[in-house]
Amino acid sequence: MLNNLQLKDVGSIQDGVGLLTSILQRYSEVGSVQYWREQNALKFTFMTMRSQDVSSLHEILKPALEVFHKLEGTIMRIFDITGRCEENVCVITVIRDVDSMTQREVGLIVELLKREYKKKLLYEEINLPEDEQIFQEEMISHMLSSIQSRDINKNVVALRDEGRVLVFKN
Repeated sequence: MLNNLQLKDVGSIQDGVGLLTSILQRYSEVGSVQYWREQNALKFTFMTMRSQDVSSLHEILKPALEVFHKLEGTIMRIFDITGRCEENVCVITVIRDVDSMTQREVGLIVELLKREYKKKLLYEEINLPEDEQIFQEEMISHMLSSIQSRDINKNVVALRDEGRVLVFKN
């Protein structure tokens, strides 16, 4: 028989899995997303063709997010961008704390990356109907607020693989 603590843990892990899955379903440009328990943060990965200068993205994304948070009346605790390039592919990682993140910010990050890298951004073309996009955005908002109010005691990773979303936890 599960006690209340175990039931709470199951619920928070399910919310984390739901959040990551909804992000990948809504934003096909995101290659993978990870909940990083130690920092209570999300790691978004994007892939581009050829080596990219991540410093220029940092100069665009950080000020944009700072203005966004100023307008929202919140403060980012964690913000980081890194890039790792090998041969013809570059993996860009954006790390953000969960506490100040919103669905609108996730959309802003994706749109700024799309604008910066235009045709160099690698992603699966998924055409979600508008009502499904709205539903996924509402799910992201709901799940973010749910995990902001309670801890997830496991790291969770979701990644895209040939049209499917795979989720791993440890």
